[in-house]
Amino acid sequence: MAVGSNRMLGGIGALLLVVSAVSPLLVLPRLFDLYSTGAGVASPFLSVLGLSGLAGLILFMVAMRGFAGYYKDIGIFNNALYGILSSIVVAGVAGGLMVIVVLMNLGSLIPTFNPVPASTDLFQSILGYMAPVMPVVSVAGLVQALFIMRAFNLLAVKSEVRWFRTAGLALVAGSVLAIVLACIGALLFFAASVSAITVLAIPFVGTTVGYVAWIFAAKAFFSIKTSTSQPILAGQVKYCSQCGAENLPDAVFCARCGKKL
Repeated sequence: MAVGSNRMLGGIGALLLVVSAVSPLLVLPRLFDLYSTGAGVASPFLSVLGLSGLAGLILFMVAMRGFAGYYKDIGIFNNALYGILSSIVVAGVAGGLMVIVVLMNLGSLIPTFNPVPASTDLFQSILGYMAPVMPVVSVAGLVQALFIMRAFNLLAVKSEVRWFRTAGLALVAGSVLAIVLACIGALLFFAASVSAITVLAIPFVGTTVGYVAWIFAAKAFFSIKTSTSQPILAGQVKYCSQCGAENLPDAVFCARCGKKL
């Protein structure tokens, strides 16, 4: 697949991921007011946003696979793939922990059930047991961000577009922020300072901030030059004496560390 097609797929995919980041902001009001009259209206829109995120992720992975083949560096695709898979595994483990914790305390949860109005007390009690697991769930985002940052760094070297490095750093920063906020929320919950719903809402803020990275990623994809970008082939590599990174033979500055070659 041509560079022009890959950059278009990657840019559109990144923008779709940015659009999907709006969904946590729409979920927050529903967490604080589960029986709002407008909650049902937002549900179809939330589904569309979720599908846009999935479509964006698929387009992003297709673009990374295409660039991995073009630049003869499978690490570009593999690191992105490892990021997605590891995030799924960590999130699955965290979800399993939530289920185990809830089942272990099911005996104390059932007496809180009140059918009027619609088991709000039971929901609040379940959230109380989920609160300690939120920092673990947030780790999934960091694991994914670290792998994708590695993929972006490789792509930055090959394409000589530094926006990829910026996107990777922003993605990791957003994930770290989400973990910090999740830990703070859990501590405040145990100190009886905030409700369980607030604990779930706080990490959403950090996650949404992290999606700013995909704006940088979209900028990076669209900045790849289709006319001058050439794959680095064997025997046509200029190595940086400072960090050892591979650069195009006509490069003046290292795409990784910026040192003059």
